[in-house]
Amino acid sequence: MPAPYPGLVTLGATQDSELLLANLLNTGALLLDGDPGNVLAVTRAMALEAGTSGWTDHTEIVTVGLGARLATLLPQGRVRTMPHLPSVIADLGALLVEVHQQHGAGGEAPEPLPWILICAGDVDPAQAWQLADAVSAARDLPVAVVLPASQATRQAFPDAEAIAVTPDTPVTLAQLGAGPVQLQRLTDDQYRQYVHALEVSDQDAQPATGAWQLAEDHNLAATTPRPGPHPLLLNTGGEDNEVADPGNFFPALLASAGTPIRLVKPTADDPDGDAEEAAPSLVGAAPDPQPATANTDPNSPDEDVAAAEQLQGDDAVGEGDLDAPQIDVLGPIQVTAISGSGHGPRVRALAALIYLRPGRSAETLCTAMDPVSPWSTRTLQSRLSEIRSRFGAAPDGEAYLPRPKNGGYAFHTGIRSDWQAFQHLATRGLAAGPGGGIPDLENALGLVRGKPFDGQDYPWADSIQHEMLSRIVDVAHTLAAWHTDGDNPDLDAARHAALRGLDIDETAEVLYRDWMTIEWAAENTTGVRKAVARVQQVARTYDMSLDTITEQTIDLVLSPDRPEPAHTRRA
Repeated sequence: MPAPYPGLVTLGATQDSELLLANLLNTGALLLDGDPGNVLAVTRAMALEAGTSGWTDHTEIVTVGLGARLATLLPQGRVRTMPHLPSVIADLGALLVEVHQQHGAGGEAPEPLPWILICAGDVDPAQAWQLADAVSAARDLPVAVVLPASQATRQAFPDAEAIAVTPDTPVTLAQLGAGPVQLQRLTDDQYRQYVHALEVSDQDAQPATGAWQLAEDHNLAATTPRPGPHPLLLNTGGEDNEVADPGNFFPALLASAGTPIRLVKPTADDPDGDAEEAAPSLVGAAPDPQPATANTDPNSPDEDVAAAEQLQGDDAVGEGDLDAPQIDVLGPIQVTAISGSGHGPRVRALAALIYLRPGRSAETLCTAMDPVSPWSTRTLQSRLSEIRSRFGAAPDGEAYLPRPKNGGYAFHTGIRSDWQAFQHLATRGLAAGPGGGIPDLENALGLVRGKPFDGQDYPWADSIQHEMLSRIVDVAHTLAAWHTDGDNPDLDAARHAALRGLDIDETAEVLYRDWMTIEWAAENTTGVRKAVARVQQVARTYDMSLDTITEQTIDLVLSPDRPEPAHTRRA
């Protein structure tokens, strides 16, 4: 069904924080009065909201002066960029001719799509009158224009509402009977962040590295018979059966039968930690059956084995002592000794930023904490001082938050985190395989309290949050697959893992496929229909198309002639 208000956008908010929305197709023409920079900020907000709103899924949105990048990045291609106003006038004229010809051809003509122009560029008098003539000729067609206010546009559109767009100045909208209203706008910095997020979301997925290669394939549902073991899980052993790639550490890791791994934490030399943060490194090799001899070389393998032995046990989750402060981000941010009252939320967010993005300068931290109104250095120093006071010093005497080195802030290596523990348990469990890795994966999933950074949006954490969600889904899917593997599957445990993962990321289609096939294997028709209904509802809510493999899974589990579940055949 067509949307009742296809041109609905947010103009701004009242003093009582109530949003004021307007259907641009009802206003007809709207003029924005102010300097070009402020007009651009307001029109950007309108165009982005109109281009992503569920109301405008069948609307033509034409922009002039807003740049060409949005048209290629926004989903479903709702926004169309025109180079200048004459091309827009020609497009509107072509629309009018098309509608006229369809009505003259007889029969039932299709309804034309609503047409909205959002312009931030200069409009000369001749172009303003040409556009006004075209809009007037449209008559009852759903057409609306948003233009910069000038003498030419005021004369061409005498009945249009003119809105002042000066920042921090509430305006009264007589035509809408509302006011005063603070207009919605998108600054240059916010626009860059938005475009960056769209560019990242449009990139192809990168292949997994390290132990994450051992996570179960997302193209295989939980009850699908597993293929042969991953090459990295093949422990050949023996001199006559050496591994093909002696440089790969996984065969040695697996031969150690439970030797833990240490995560490489971000350092000031690698502020983003992009290269090593998610990749585990070996701290132990296969135990030597012969007694170890003294070795004075600090870089020898015996030193690594000794370090590994110190980390053995269920509580071994990486570096750091158990009394060290902990920064938890797998859910709402929680930090040792920092409460949620007063400045607590901001201090906790700052601690998480420094931990996950070490090596940042004071200026960068100030901007990251509030891109719209950056902190002053005095405010930053006060918050840093509070963290130092509450965290204290490590056993080696160094403060857990040292003074900056080379201009960047970073925590002492002893600081702990649930994300660090999650990575350690997950990589160790994946390396152990279905035979011995399930407890570690269960413990890793048990560390997740909710969606990472739940309750607040932090622009600096977008990429980290995406990484965390991906890893959580990997663990949940792998658990669901491993619990259904073999002749005695534990479907209850598999269902719990899939549903726990969906609690964290409700858009993870692979977990819906797991859920559907688990209920199918359990011969639970009600559960199958519930899983199908939920994934279809999520697809409608987020206005997304389901993957082909998801559609095929739905057809399989709902088919009256569906084959017998895989686990039944194996049994």
